[in-house]
Amino acid sequence: MFLTWADLRRADLRGADLRGSILNSADLSMAWLHNSRLTGVQFARARLCGAKFGGADLLGTDFSGADLREATGLTAEQLSGAVIDETTTLPEELETDPWMMARRESCRVWRDTQGHLNAPPPTPAPTLH
Repeated sequence: MFLTWADLRRADLRGADLRGSILNSADLSMAWLHNSRLTGVQFARARLCGAKFGGADLLGTDFSGADLREATGLTAEQLSGAVIDETTTLPEELETDPWMMARRESCRVWRDTQGHLNAPPPTPAPTLH
């Protein structure tokens, strides 16, 4: 589906299969995305403030420049296979998470060397010393 610039504020998309959809610059503020299949979805520059992601599949999902402030149900493990960059705004509790810092770096290296042909492989959990 092509939903670029779509207004999906407060949309109930629980359990939806949106794999491969393009939602760049869409507004999904406060949307319900619990248990949704979001593999490979492009959310570049999308507004996802307060969206609910519990149990969502985010492998290969592109959140470049997306605003995820106050999103709930997001975990570092979910985002370890998503594309994030220095302009992606994460929920406060994830901004300084070691896994997310490693993921940002993995995505930066991938972008600088591979372009955007595929998503970079998932970032393994960091070892804490």
